[in-house]
Amino acid sequence: MQNFKPMRFFQNFLRAAFTATVLAACEDVVQVDVTPASAQLVVDAFLTNRDTTQTIRLTQTVPYFSEGKVPVVSNAEILLKNQATGREFVFADTKTDGIYAWKPLGSDSIGAIGHSFQLTVRHQNETFMAQSRLSRTTEVDSVTYGFQKTGQDPEEQKEGYYSTFYGRDAVGGRDYYWIRSYKNNAYQSRVFNFAVDGFGGETDGGDGFPFIPPLQNMTEGRNPAQVGDKVRVEIWSITRETFGFLEQAQRQITNGGLFAVTPENVRTNLKNTNPASKTKAVGWFCTSVVSGLEVVVKEK
Repeated sequence: MQNFKPMRFFQNFLRAAFTATVLAACEDVVQVDVTPASAQLVVDAFLTNRDTTQTIRLTQTVPYFSEGKVPVVSNAEILLKNQATGREFVFADTKTDGIYAWKPLGSDSIGAIGHSFQLTVRHQNETFMAQSRLSRTTEVDSVTYGFQKTGQDPEEQKEGYYSTFYGRDAVGGRDYYWIRSYKNNAYQSRVFNFAVDGFGGETDGGDGFPFIPPLQNMTEGRNPAQVGDKVRVEIWSITRETFGFLEQAQRQITNGGLFAVTPENVRTNLKNTNPASKTKAVGWFCTSVVSGLEVVVKEK
């Protein structure tokens, strides 16, 4: 998953954050010493069945208030196994920014809809595993756009072209989607849309329904498109567990203000194969089928 950075929270930070909240109204500033937690392996493994290079990024957690670049992890071993076919895919260390990659030949891919996968990551004598499954997605029918002037808050709605996509949930069964928007091939991380069937939540229903607002929104208000820009939407199928992970991650990323809740550790599906080991990994593994549509913005 490119450009997506899950937030990490540690036990000691939670205590410090709670204390800071209680004391926020006091006149005296209280300095709280936070004991650094041990670094953990972070696995960013969102793979697709497209015939393009698939990548996994390995990094390490850092203390919440630390500055600078996130430490990357080299010399790990990563193996993906298609449990339906028995085929194995070795992800090689590119020695660049913690990226490990597998490059298909021709129209090859990791598998087909319905196939299950096992990811194995070995690092510093520890082995972590996670499971996922390739589920169906649905098609993008069309992408439209329209010009909007600057809003009442110029920082939140700038002048430019705002895009909307149209599509419909696949009929029958419960489907989970991650709708990703791009401008000039750059992922618009502030447009964070995921859905159950045609609607937004687990209990909303919507089997076979068209996607509704705000799921259709492709544009981040601070970064609208201009004439000549390419805008693209992709619909990634995800597992139910991944939907829960993204929901929780979104709550933590947007947590703040008057109704902020206590921060919590974002879940992970990476498990240490050694039950006696106290070493844990964080991050997520998911396999997705992807559909998409791209248009070039023209003056209207």
